Amino acid sequence: MTVGGGPVEEEKKPEGEGFTFPPDVAQLGLISAVIAIVIVIFPGLPAIIKAVGVIFALLWGADSVRKTSKYGLGTGVPSIGVLAMGYGIVGALVGIAFGKYVSIGTGLLQVQPGVLVGVIAMAIVGLISGVLSNSEKVIGMKIPGLERGMMELGMAGTLAMLLQLSIVAGSLNFDVVIDKAISNGFIAVMFVLSMMAMFHPYNACLGPDERRPRTLMVSVEISGLLCVILGIALAATSTSAWGVANGVLLMIFGAFVWGYFFVKFVRTAMREAYSVVGTGLIKTIE
Repeated sequence: MTVGGGPVEEEKKPEGEGFTFPPDVAQLGLISAVIAIVIVIFPGLPAIIKAVGVIFALLWGADSVRKTSKYGLGTGVPSIGVLAMGYGIVGALVGIAFGKYVSIGTGLLQVQPGVLVGVIAMAIVGLISGVLSNSEKVIGMKIPGLERGMMELGMAGTLAMLLQLSIVAGSLNFDVVIDKAISNGFIAVMFVLSMMAMFHPYNACLGPDERRPRTLMVSVEISGLLCVILGIALAATSTSAWGVANGVLLMIFGAFVWGYFFVKFVRTAMREAYSVVGTGLIKTIE
């Protein structure tokens, strides 16, 4: 649960430095959006490339949650992550439904810009939600930047879900997606882990010394775990050697991302902590 009390100052980039990672909020949003959009319109790409798009989309969403929640959203931190992926599922289905009307080529060279209709639709819905939430005549939350934050979450959630459905189904054909990713209930796993990748980082790292780079590490870590599960699903449901190989490679990639960022986060947290105290084994009562 977050603590209210007004806005928190954004961390400033040291003077004299050029590009640093992670880039600032605006740069990260732009970079993530461009990468995810370019990848999502090519449904024939290998799963490991689509996974990169998923990671960037969820990272963008996590940054938007942090930016919005730091003003004292309270229990709304998990709620806004759930809302983002609710947008994502609706937007993805809308995009897939329109994708067939604007499709060029086949196989690896197939381009489906029509799926971006869902992204645009959820951007509009998110913006309207933010305006109504901040309006004194409706909810009156008065959170600075909520309109932009909700719009970004709608877009990030939709891109993340489109890419995940594309990974598991191997295409963005509506019937195939329904059969391989939705009717079997696997979409529930995508929903849960995706919203965790968005809201959990800020919730877990919240405190007087919450720091953006460390918080975003948690998002990438969870995204890596999601990629492992997506790889398992792809390998299990594929009927071709190429599909199974795609799934195995995705599992290896996800495990590497998860392990690397988990270790990096723990080391960073221990280095930046005031003190690290070992509690020993849990005592038992005889």
